[in-house]
Amino acid sequence: MATTPKSKKAKGNRAEMKVAELYRRYKLFPKAQRMPMSGAMAFHKSDIFKGEADDWSDEVKNQEKVQIWKWWQQASEQAGQFQKPILHITGNFRPILSVMRIEDYMDLRAEIKELRDEIQKLRG
Repeated sequence: MATTPKSKKAKGNRAEMKVAELYRRYKLFPKAQRMPMSGAMAFHKSDIFKGEADDWSDEVKNQEKVQIWKWWQQASEQAGQFQKPILHITGNFRPILSVMRIEDYMDLRAEIKELRDEIQKLRG
């Protein structure tokens, strides 16, 4: 368990590196990396730097005490004007969960369905 400020920061950094690594592994953003000093730079508040434009702004938390509404507010405030916030949360020995607005989730599902239908039409 992280108890000192330094170990808490390292724990957070590990979660950010894991999220960036997943973006690379799934070939979504090959240049994804954790953003040093995330939130400190006016031009990029997200915890993950993807190396290209994206509609989503990532906030990553690795803590045992869940403060989802506080974290969601931070994710929402840090998202750019035309970005959707996404909150990735984890804790000791727990999977990473991703939290998003229901409308954003439904938009993703509708887009996937539309693409699958289009593929099915092309296959004849």
